Amino acid sequence: MAKRGRNSDCGANPLVRCAVFWAAPLGFLLWTAASVLHAPAGAQESGAIAGAIPVALALLLASAVTLLADCWMKCGGYLASLQLLVQLVVIANSLGAFAWVDGEQASPLDASPPLAMSVTSQVLNAGQGGGDVAEPVHGQVPPAGVVPLLSRSRSERDGGAKAAPSKSSEDLPERMSIVLPCLNETQFVVKTVKRFCERTPTELLEEIIVVDDGSSPPLKGELAKAGIDEACRLKVLRHEKAYGLMIAKQTGGDAAAGKYIGFYDCHVAPVQGWYKETMKLLRAKERRLVVPMIADLDVDTWDVRKNTALTAKCYINFNADFWWYDDESDNIPIISGGLVATTRAWWRESGGFDKEMRGWGGENTDQSLRAWLCDGDVLRAKSSRIAHMWRVPSDHRTLARYTLRSKVDNLGRVAAMWFDEFVVKFRDGTAATRLNVSEGKAMRKRLQCKPFVYFLHRFRKLYRDGGVLPKQVFKIREASSKRCLQRNGGGYALTDCLRGSWFHHANQRGSNYPRTKSIVDLGSAGDGDGQVTCGAHMAKSCAECPQGHGAGWCHNDCEWVFGACVNQDRYRENQRRNKAVEPCCSGIREWNSLDCFDVLGANGPQPYQCDLSGSNANQQYFWDASGRIFHGSGKCIDVKHKKVASSECEEAARWEEIEHFVPQETTLYHAAVKKYGLTEDMPDH
Repeated sequence: MAKRGRNSDCGANPLVRCAVFWAAPLGFLLWTAASVLHAPAGAQESGAIAGAIPVALALLLASAVTLLADCWMKCGGYLASLQLLVQLVVIANSLGAFAWVDGEQASPLDASPPLAMSVTSQVLNAGQGGGDVAEPVHGQVPPAGVVPLLSRSRSERDGGAKAAPSKSSEDLPERMSIVLPCLNETQFVVKTVKRFCERTPTELLEEIIVVDDGSSPPLKGELAKAGIDEACRLKVLRHEKAYGLMIAKQTGGDAAAGKYIGFYDCHVAPVQGWYKETMKLLRAKERRLVVPMIADLDVDTWDVRKNTALTAKCYINFNADFWWYDDESDNIPIISGGLVATTRAWWRESGGFDKEMRGWGGENTDQSLRAWLCDGDVLRAKSSRIAHMWRVPSDHRTLARYTLRSKVDNLGRVAAMWFDEFVVKFRDGTAATRLNVSEGKAMRKRLQCKPFVYFLHRFRKLYRDGGVLPKQVFKIREASSKRCLQRNGGGYALTDCLRGSWFHHANQRGSNYPRTKSIVDLGSAGDGDGQVTCGAHMAKSCAECPQGHGAGWCHNDCEWVFGACVNQDRYRENQRRNKAVEPCCSGIREWNSLDCFDVLGANGPQPYQCDLSGSNANQQYFWDASGRIFHGSGKCIDVKHKKVASSECEEAARWEEIEHFVPQETTLYHAAVKKYGLTEDMPDH
């Protein structure tokens, strides 16, 4: 056989051969970069490029091997086609074209944002074959045993969920979808599912959707073994990696088919009848969020702990930090996040969560402001109670079994999207302005949402009367030493006033809080004959009754108020006469913080999160006209050995406010109230 001659293509067209060598890897890298750049701002994760590099290297290797083989075999020509074929196979595999293996989907680029999330979607124990595979958020249900790829286009994400059937809300039956986002909670998910199933009537339960956010091992195995009743209508959606609480909720909410959607944690237990008031309130208004009364969960019985406290309400400061409080109103400024129900209509109309947030935290504030400023509201259902398992370090069973890290500033996105002119108060004043929230702004325009000041004014009893919008900010200086209080870890220290912390008066005044400038003056006089009855003994005035024995020697004609024995008649008459005194303030708060002076100990006041309602006696302080700062315990803030302390009030240190100024947030509030014509006869709290 004659020896083959060299094909002239090998040397004659080096540019063509170079293009074949580089085309696929360079094209893949450019395509990946373009995908990241065109993704929403919060989803532009640098890991997407890093994840594409190994694929490009594999393409280069495939190109090099086939090119060398082609030249070694004298450039027969057909290996150039094989080279391109190998490159196409590598690219297709990296994009998941060959991912359907044993019902589990191989992950695409590990670090890519969840614009395309892998979801296992199936009904457990339904007993009706492939027809009962739950419909994924987008696309057709695959054959039995095949895992669908959840992929939403940007237009779908902007417009809200597209998963469930497109019936109008008016046509839907009065049923609720319960969404449970879970990550590595194998021991809790079965108990939670069973409690909701047992305590929700079948005719009112559309489905229970467990969103497995990348648990290892997957939760579907444990649920399958648990023998969940068919009446529970259980569906399991799975992310192949953990994306965080709000993405898991978004997946569940988008897939929900019920007229109402309840989002609850994976470690809760509802009480009997929990659904009644929740569904009644949702029935009355579509643009509404409803929060149950949250109780403590007994992990041993998986039910409400005896003598549990109940809570539901939160508020935020200008750093978008939230904390609990309570009062008589059923309106809730900010939800805590984990336990809330809404209508399917509002979920779709509002779009659910900010799609660029990651992990958890901030979504509760976003949802709440989205409701209050966009013609909706947030209510608590007092008779709807759900017990929640708190993370308690002393009980290893309650500890989280995952760690999520996110580079997205969720709270910054909240401030940038909703705070309007008040965004200058968020952190250093510029943190939120660098974020791209154009989609959120477009949503506000589409829903015709009001400015942020409407929220502050709607809850002015909280923000204005509770002191979050302080009249003045000041430093606290001890009169004799001329040194100021400064926050020092878990307490306060005396320091040079240049380094002193800023404070202001805060927390509402309760009915029993003194309405006077001086407590001491109320105890200085006796009755008509110059004598008062202190109890078993007499004295010239109530101030002289205690004789070092405190409240135990202050009775009958006298009353013990903030460590002082005062004339009862004079005090009560003063309270009646000054009933119209401004409702703020009964405590002392650190500026730009959630903390107030709390319990007064031997080392002075201890900081703790403020109780804006003023009902926490530990946070009640009275700054007397004499300069003494009385505490409800009967002690006063003092200085001993140059350190902050407490002592009996007779000899306690005198304090003074210095360097007063009106803070920026208060100035902005009054200007915005005037600008938008907000009045005092508008709803308040």
